[in-house]
Amino acid sequence: MGRTRVSRAWLSCTVGLALALLPALAPGGALPMWLVRGATNEVHVLGSIHFLKPGRDTLPPAVLATYAGADAVVMELDLDDLDPIASQAAIQSLGIDPQGRTLDALLGPRAYATARERAARAGFDLAPFGSMEPWLAALMVSQLQLARLGYDASSGVEQQLVVLARRDDKEITGLETIEQQFEALDALPAKVQADFLLQTLDDASTMAEDVDAIVASWKLGDSRALETEFLDNLRSQPELYRRLVVDRNRDWARQIERLLDDRDDYLVVVGTLHLVGPDSLLTMLQRAGYTVRQVRDD
Repeated sequence: MGRTRVSRAWLSCTVGLALALLPALAPGGALPMWLVRGATNEVHVLGSIHFLKPGRDTLPPAVLATYAGADAVVMELDLDDLDPIASQAAIQSLGIDPQGRTLDALLGPRAYATARERAARAGFDLAPFGSMEPWLAALMVSQLQLARLGYDASSGVEQQLVVLARRDDKEITGLETIEQQFEALDALPAKVQADFLLQTLDDASTMAEDVDAIVASWKLGDSRALETEFLDNLRSQPELYRRLVVDRNRDWARQIERLLDDRDDYLVVVGTLHLVGPDSLLTMLQRAGYTVRQVRDD
């Protein structure tokens, strides 16, 4: 399972557990959810898996109870009001090279030949991705492979909560916009984008067992395993790690601190990737002086 950690990041961040400053999670009853108390309110932070299997991976009762008690839900994106036309426009604007260069030109002959070889091994034809920049091609490969394996974004943690919030007329807000997410990827240097795509293609052929292992660890709240699954290899690419994880965590921590000054209670839902390791969102909240307590499903 050691080769898939970069693409695993996409399963949670677009796509959220252990902290260097927190004790390891005890087996049994642990949840990927933490409680942070403000002066007059509570904020629960739930680690999400964006893609789950329909009908198999439902939300635990303690998560449903936390949702019921929250006055509002905060996600990476405001999925309740996400405009598909605007999202497509953002993809076209940022995911297609403004100079009209194709994927093979952006990668260069050597990297493109490697990409074709790895794509073929994973059962992909690179031709449909020819107009995309490498970061978008990597994202699409991950999503297509997850779909092949029966994982579906409409069954992911966020979408399950969106259904409930619409039913209950509960407010959903976002920590960032779809444009901000795509801009973070588009701003990656060319070499980082190329490496990201090549790693994603290499990982696609072994994704089945790896994703199942991630979901199992997530259900158990196995923090040490999740940190290994998500971050060990990603941290070996400092620029990717900084832009996709650290910078965003820092911004989100500031926003959550503002929520902790409120009187309403919130459920914050972010990809599990953002809740693991020494630069996690929860670690940043701890460093700001807040007590973070893991929730158990007991």
